Amino acid sequence: MTAQLTDETAIRSLFDRSNRAWEAGDAHAYAAVFTSDADYVTWFGQRIRGREAIEASHVPVFAKYLKGTRLDGEITGVRFLTPDVAVVHGRGAVVKGRRRRGRFNTKVNLYVAVRSEGEWAFAAFHNTKYSWLFNTLSGSQDSARDRSATG
Repeated sequence: MTAQLTDETAIRSLFDRSNRAWEAGDAHAYAAVFTSDADYVTWFGQRIRGREAIEASHVPVFAKYLKGTRLDGEITGVRFLTPDVAVVHGRGAVVKGRRRRGRFNTKVNLYVAVRSEGEWAFAAFHNTKYSWLFNTLSGSQDSARDRSATG
C-alpha cells in the first residue's frame, strides 16, 4: 500500500470516527477529531474556533436540538497539498431515524486535514448548503453525478 493511500485511509477513518461520535451524541469525541486550534464554520455561517469551543457548542446541539440524529455523509474527494496536508471534500446531511440524505437537505463540506506527530486531525471545516437546482442549471461538471448522489 502506498503512503498516500495509507494516509487517505487514515483520513477516511477520521471522518468515520466523527460520524460515529455524532450519532452517539458525544460532543467530546466529535471535537476530538479536530486540532486544538481548528476553524469550524457551520452551514448557517457561525465560526467556531478551537477544539474546546467545538465541543462546547455541540453539547447543547446533541442534548436538545439535534438529539438522536446522525450524519449521512461521504467523502467525495481527497487532494494532498503536501504529504502532511490534505483538502477533503464531502457531502452530507443531518438526519434522524430512517431518513436519508436527499436533494433538499444536502450540505457540501470542506475539511483541511493535517498530520502532526504521525496523527491526522481536521484543522478546518466549512459546511454550506448544496443547491441541486443551481448546479443543474449552471451546467456544473458534477451536476449529473450530484443529481444521482442526492436523490
